Amino acid sequence: MLELLFAAALVAAPVQDEEPPCDAYGSDDSLTIGAAVSPARPGGEISLYANEGLHGMIGVPLKCFSGWTSSDPAVTVAAARGKIVIGRDATPGRDVEIAGTLGARTVRTRFRIAPSEGPVLTGFWSQASVDCGGPIPRDPLRELRFNSDGHFAITFVPFEVRQDYWGSVEFDPAAGRIGFVVDRGNTVPAGLMLKGQARVEGDNRLFMDGVYFGGLDAAPAAGCSYVFQKR
Repeated sequence: MLELLFAAALVAAPVQDEEPPCDAYGSDDSLTIGAAVSPARPGGEISLYANEGLHGMIGVPLKCFSGWTSSDPAVTVAAARGKIVIGRDATPGRDVEIAGTLGARTVRTRFRIAPSEGPVLTGFWSQASVDCGGPIPRDPLRELRFNSDGHFAITFVPFEVRQDYWGSVEFDPAAGRIGFVVDRGNTVPAGLMLKGQARVEGDNRLFMDGVYFGGLDAAPAAGCSYVFQKR
């Protein structure tokens, strides 16, 4: 009886697809590499990934790349672990370029070294609450993305790679001030209020006051108070 059950389990077990060979990747210009959108602090690590295909839907094994290089000697690539290693002597505020070669294609990604300590916005945040002193937007701001290079993107309803609008941001944690400038967007609401107060608590809670990111028929006179949770 046990033998029959074991045989049945073998038959029912799903067949694992073999991983394609490395020469199956990198045949067109869709090949990219990227660094995780997270603080790259000296002495820390951030994840490294590679993708190709429409919207980068196909993951590419890092073992298929060769000749990894870094523009900063304090930053190295540990491809076997899928990590970018930031040395303790890395300089905060410096931009770093990582390059890797797959076959005849060399692709690059860039990120900025974060401060050794103190609040950093880099990452993905989702709205936890909002108070506009009256009506509040029907849809919460589900994705507020801060890149390490001082750029942001806002998306109320994430779908694939679509974003509502994006631009640059300046954050002064000492003064508690934040300011956004919209560069472009697919949907840019009217009446945006993009200068206000901001503070980060515990690395994973972001409070902003006096700003308004859209979602109402008319902008509130004094902006809104938002609380965001880091994802």
